[in-house]
Order: sequence, then structure tokens, then C-alpha cells
Amino acid sequence: EDLMMSLYNDNVPATWAKLAWPSMKSLSSWNKNLSDRFFQLEEWMNSPSDIPKVTWLSGLVNPTSFLTAICQVTAQKNQWELDKLVTFTRVTKLMSAEEIDSNSRDGAFIIGLNLQGASWDVVGSQIEKSK
Repeated sequence: EDLMMSLYNDNVPATWAKLAWPSMKSLSSWNKNLSDRFFQLEEWMNSPSDIPKVTWLSGLVNPTSFLTAICQVTAQKNQWELDKLVTFTRVTKLMSAEEIDSNSRDGAFIIGLNLQGASWDVVGSQIEKSK
């Protein structure tokens, strides 16, 4: 009965929510999010030794592990000391993953970052106060 009411009200059933990532989304949005996460992992599973051309960072359960792995791969590829690497973020003017035509030379292209209490000025390439 609880499952039926959750589905009817477009809520994530409690039995599903306790096995998934924390989310406040409605069931329909949550299901789309689950599908997108599954697609990303399935794509990566087809060639696990290759870093994806673009990674949806907020679609990963533990994005910190992904960023650590990027550092490790970059250090090994360039024979650098891992403990001396610094994470650097460069915001591009590209607006969709489809605009990326090749993998990053050193690192990874990511999507899915969000700002709270601010917005990104695409023209000026800077953070601005939220409107």
C-alpha cells in the first residue's frame, strides 16, 4: 500500500530511497536521473581503461574518487609525483557535452557542476551574484 501511494503521488518509495543516493526529487525526475546515471556507467563499462570524453560529475555517487583517479592517471602518464599534483578547473564557453570533440589532454572534461547563491556569467566568464 505504501508503494502504491508513493507511485501515485510521484514520490520515491521509502524502500527505494534507502538503497539509493540522497535526493529530494519527485519520482519521475528521480527515475530520469537514475536512467542517466545508469547510461553513464554502462558507457564507461564498455571501455573501462579509457576516461570518458565528458563525465557527468554530479551523476557519480563518489565524485571525489573520480577526481583522485584522474590525478593518478595523469601522474602515471606523465611520470609525475602524485603528491605534487594540483587540481585545476578551467571553465569553458562550451554549453553542451556534444561540443567536446576529443578527450582532454591532461585531465577530464566534466559537466554537472552547480552553484548555490551565485550564478555564472557566460559572457564575462566569472561568478556573479545570484539574481
